[in-house]
Amino acid sequence: MIKDNMKSKYINETVNEDNVILMKDSYKVGHWDMLPDETTRVYSYLESRNGANFPYVVFAGLQGLLLKYLVGIVVTQADIEEAEYLYEAHFGTREFSDRKMWQYIVDEWGGKLPLTIKAVAEGQPIPINNVLMSVVNNGNELTKGLTNQFESLLLHVWSATTIATLSRTTKEIFKKYLDLSSDNHAGIDFMLHDFGYRGVSSNESAKTGGAAHLINFLGTDTMIAMQYARKYYGAPLKGLAYSVPATEHSVMTALGKDGEVKIVRKLLEKHKKGILSVVADSYDIYNFVENIVGKIFKQDIVEREGVFVVRPDSVTPQHPTPEAEMVWILTSLWNNFGGNVNSKEYMVLDSHVRVLWGDGIDQVGIDKILRAVVDAGFSAENVVFGMGGGLLQKVNRDTQRFAFKCSAQLQDGKWVDIYKDPKDKSKQSKKGKLRLIKSAIDGHYYTAQQQDGNVNDGLDDQLVTVFENGELTRFYTFDEVRKNAELK
Repeated sequence: MIKDNMKSKYINETVNEDNVILMKDSYKVGHWDMLPDETTRVYSYLESRNGANFPYVVFAGLQGLLLKYLVGIVVTQADIEEAEYLYEAHFGTREFSDRKMWQYIVDEWGGKLPLTIKAVAEGQPIPINNVLMSVVNNGNELTKGLTNQFESLLLHVWSATTIATLSRTTKEIFKKYLDLSSDNHAGIDFMLHDFGYRGVSSNESAKTGGAAHLINFLGTDTMIAMQYARKYYGAPLKGLAYSVPATEHSVMTALGKDGEVKIVRKLLEKHKKGILSVVADSYDIYNFVENIVGKIFKQDIVEREGVFVVRPDSVTPQHPTPEAEMVWILTSLWNNFGGNVNSKEYMVLDSHVRVLWGDGIDQVGIDKILRAVVDAGFSAENVVFGMGGGLLQKVNRDTQRFAFKCSAQLQDGKWVDIYKDPKDKSKQSKKGKLRLIKSAIDGHYYTAQQQDGNVNDGLDDQLVTVFENGELTRFYTFDEVRKNAELK
């Protein structure tokens, strides 16, 4: 009760921070009245334009966004009044207000949104420069401003989609090096662990981005992402994501430099089986790897029913790059623990020891480390990675050049192509109402215009209606999304 009273003292409970009317850029408020009078419907689409960092995108996150913000009754009279109050303070006038549109939605649609949204299947890798989603308003001419009102909110799918793409393309890197140096891919689903919770801008970013990563991998320390996948994609907890006991510097330094051995002893006594990850550079990483791990506790480690993971957390003057340090650690562990040479003639450490790099890593750094590891004669299966900001935060809308553009308008009862064609041809937009076609011959995707009237060319549109007038019309389970994203 005291806690609740303290909240009420500081928080203005009359403010609805999730007022859907205000989930847009300010300049969109007046667009309903800027469109031609003869326009009654507006059709827009989403794409990842040419010039993106990755050649494809793994579409993700739309279903969670729809269920959280757009499904059901999402506009009330109170929301309209609140928006009007804000408009007046924000613009100094109510002249630009789109109240007529929102009042119509409350009065005639009961507060549900008269929109049709189509999209590609979540998890599906789609080459860039193709339509990924389309949005069109329903109802009368009063809703013509509704389609692009939701550009701002719907474009938030760029984040989950970009992270899912980054995660999957990293998995492709792992596959490349495993194909080169390993006899199997048994551990690939655990080679990239999500360390990103603390490094993102918000709890919502952690949820959506962390869930996007779990489309491709099974390792995470972002537990809130599991809740998001459960809530919005029906993900079962069993098989969803895993983590392991792991130390941090507050543990390893608790007894001072001279107490590091005692800490490791306690860890090994307490964790006699399973994976145990231990940070190695609180003081002298060379002493830790070579002596504490490789000699003092060697027998205890090889007698465990599990894996002891050495985790370096910084470079050294002697080994100033992560790749150089990782090769040294692998060499030290090989000299002390041994292992076997696989059929491809690469060294595989004794199964009781492995190495994890998780400090400031990104996709480029992962590739450098794996290249150095295999060049030194070690199999890629000896190492795993933890990525934080590089996975969930160091991306933006321009990473994959996402754009939401109008491509058709219904004017005087006839659909008219709408497009932009600037001097910068990478920003040229598409024309007309669109389809995404998958070739039955080679499986390639391409964007085409919809057929008029009853013309049917026999090609199936990969865009599926997922939202219709306030209702979710296609639900993807998390298992479906994962299956769609599997490496072929």
